[in-house]
Amino acid sequence: MFNEKLLKISLGFILLLIIVGFVTINYMLNDDDSRPSYTSSPSSSRAATNTSSDIKELSLDTIYINIRSQKYKILKADIALKLKSANSKKALQGNMENVRNAVLQYLNAMDANGLETVSGKERLKQELIEMLEDTFGYEIETIYIKNFILSP
Repeated sequence: MFNEKLLKISLGFILLLIIVGFVTINYMLNDDDSRPSYTSSPSSSRAATNTSSDIKELSLDTIYINIRSQKYKILKADIALKLKSANSKKALQGNMENVRNAVLQYLNAMDANGLETVSGKERLKQELIEMLEDTFGYEIETIYIKNFILSP
């Protein structure tokens, strides 16, 4: 008799836990707008982006490449090209795969020693401008390096 009563109480308790669990899960998954104000973001704020609003600027995708250097092995860079005219930008957009490939090949073939300095980065910008102008004929005003990481 005691075992039968204990069994009924145990089963009732387990059933109660299951019901409470279902109610709790449904409450947590309820997708209504009754959230606290601190969890919602303001509707007027803009998210930060890495893209420019300049109509003559065009960003290459992030570049990861093995480089030839005594200290470093990998270069990660976000590079943007500012062209002298909007027409050059349209032409470059249509040929983006070839331009990106040329930049990757140039970075892979160059001696990357000294790129950690400001003068090394300026030298890289000038060399890239000359290479792109000579190879493709685009009129490039400047190159922006927005992110530049050298890794051993």
